[in-house]
Amino acid sequence: MHNAPRLTGSIGRFQLFALGFGSIIGSAWVVILNRWLFEAGPFGAVLGFLAGGIAVVAIGSCYAELTARVPRTGGDFTFALAAFGPKLAFFVGWFVALGWISVTVFEGLAVAWVIELLFPGLPDVVLYTVLDTAVTRNQLAIGTAGAAMIAWVNYRGGTSSARFQGVLTYGFLLIALALILSMMVFGETALLLPAFPSMPSGAPWWQGSLAIFASCAFLLNGFQSIAQAVEERASGVSLRTVARVMIVSIAAAALFYCLAVTAASMMEPWSELATADLAMVQAVRGLPMGDTLVRILLLVLLASLLKTWNGIFFVGTRILFGLASRGFLSPALTQLHPRFGSPYRIILFIAAINITGLLLGRGAVGLLVDTSATAGVMSFVLCCAAVFALRRKQTAVPEYVVPGGYLVIGFALLAAVAMAASALITPLLRSGFPVEYLILGSWAVIGTVTLVLRRNLYQRTEASAAPAPATGAAAPLSGA
Repeated sequence: MHNAPRLTGSIGRFQLFALGFGSIIGSAWVVILNRWLFEAGPFGAVLGFLAGGIAVVAIGSCYAELTARVPRTGGDFTFALAAFGPKLAFFVGWFVALGWISVTVFEGLAVAWVIELLFPGLPDVVLYTVLDTAVTRNQLAIGTAGAAMIAWVNYRGGTSSARFQGVLTYGFLLIALALILSMMVFGETALLLPAFPSMPSGAPWWQGSLAIFASCAFLLNGFQSIAQAVEERASGVSLRTVARVMIVSIAAAALFYCLAVTAASMMEPWSELATADLAMVQAVRGLPMGDTLVRILLLVLLASLLKTWNGIFFVGTRILFGLASRGFLSPALTQLHPRFGSPYRIILFIAAINITGLLLGRGAVGLLVDTSATAGVMSFVLCCAAVFALRRKQTAVPEYVVPGGYLVIGFALLAAVAMAASALITPLLRSGFPVEYLILGSWAVIGTVTLVLRRNLYQRTEASAAPAPATGAAAPLSGA
């Protein structure tokens, strides 16, 4: 689509880091810390995150090179379009959009849960039950209010979203790291031992460590938001800087998880934390003025969820904008707000889905997470493969290339395949037919119908497709 509008903005390098890191770190370091300790212990959990961090850094390096080669809005979809052509690219974008939009629903449900923890005396009413879980008035009211706020921030443009993200991310880091440092000061290193004992789960520690490694496909996901902001970066931010910030955000997130596990485990025997409902809350309560600090922790967790929600919402809008600007979705979705320059119709569309999804309640949380993780890791595989394809198609050397060359790219591809296999196999280990498969299959059918109905427009894109120039300036949206 040669006349498709372009997104513009002035997102700086520190805001790019906030988008990446803030989209990665959400609530897991508080909510499922007990599971990490139960399955792997502190040392096993740290090893899992270090291994997963190395793998995702390698995958992120592939994304960084792709961003330098194809500096366009659309991320995974745009990379696949340049490397493999329209048909495969459409399904990459289609499933990635499903994954990110699913997470917006998860974030809304999680925000409502944290607010209920902060104010346990709020009067509430159970409205109905779905997926064996009660859905209450407060859950829907809080989630809807949060979705409206996030939509409004994004409605005001990419720069507005990035500023909001920056305030929340750096505020979160300041307070969260202060709490972690306090636990390390007041805690005891002896509580970390023995390093590799018999696990409460009965399974060897390395199985839990391996599970954490595999889950890093979800726990370290979100760095792609930086690639989505490439056209909206400030004029002084080079593609090399964008690439490096992407890598740093992944490494910083992996390190944060390691610090959180270690600090909490120094406050009391980790075997006791492994059986606690909220292990991080219990660990912080052991500090001086613990009850007050627990409330601060929950406020920090709320800020963390809001920044993740905003970052995920940002990514979802850019994926759909990329699809629409290439003719796969209605071109009406590419219309930009006359004042804010935002793809406001897409923003309102995602907000509507976000609010509607809240009706599923917390019983859908596991389903949403598994669906998002599966869609995301399949995209990891294709984007790592896209680096091989574009290196053959493009002769120009971009501003950033993967350090270590084909060896690191190959490692990233193998790691992505391993994570994808884990995401696909895990649902089968549960009893019954995996509902995730039904969702993904239905989404594939809807996508196929959409592709057929839009074939005339996407074929124009295919006819004009050409390798993207590896230059510092973003090329027009029309080609690929």
